[in-house]
Amino acid sequence: MNYQIYRARQHLRGWVRKISDWALFLGIVLIGGIGSHWYMVEAGSMFSVTHIGPWESWTNGARADTDPYTRAHFARLGILPLSADISRTYVARQDSDGDELYSSCDYAIKGEDFAARWWSITVFDGDGALIANPSERHAFSRDTVAISPDGSFVISLARDARPGNWLPTGGAGRLAIMLVLQNGNISIADNLSQRDDEALPDITKVKCR
Repeated sequence: MNYQIYRARQHLRGWVRKISDWALFLGIVLIGGIGSHWYMVEAGSMFSVTHIGPWESWTNGARADTDPYTRAHFARLGILPLSADISRTYVARQDSDGDELYSSCDYAIKGEDFAARWWSITVFDGDGALIANPSERHAFSRDTVAISPDGSFVISLARDARPGNWLPTGGAGRLAIMLVLQNGNISIADNLSQRDDEALPDITKVKCR
């Protein structure tokens, strides 16, 4: 009798071990699948995202043949991007040293005029909303920015007013900077060629409070 009980217990332990192994396997598969899907939607891959210094660009945004991860990325953010066939959009959430952008710090965006027909630089809070300020100043474009005779420009990000090209950041917390370069109706090949030759602005931390 004791031997039969012992055998039954051993048999039960074997089944419990098998079920545990299968549960662990399924858990790894599910977590790995969900995790990899989240990563592709959040960060993209070398085939869908270009990194230039602190700037990143989802190169297939709003194209008819875009991949599902790019579609999901913009759908999650609630953003309707311009077509990558006629424009290039870059977003920076870090400065050129790799530190997160915060409104408690002042920054200098230093660059040169672009080959694109039109461009703009806009600052947002961490949720992608424009930062409210009395001046209602949110962006500079080629038409509004003050450019030096040598073709360079400096845009200051700070809570308090600065001389020259100043974008207020208030108490927004985390910041995101969007650079849009628009060429109009040129060929995809020309657009890609200009993207590869682009020198994007540096984002330098000036000081923090």
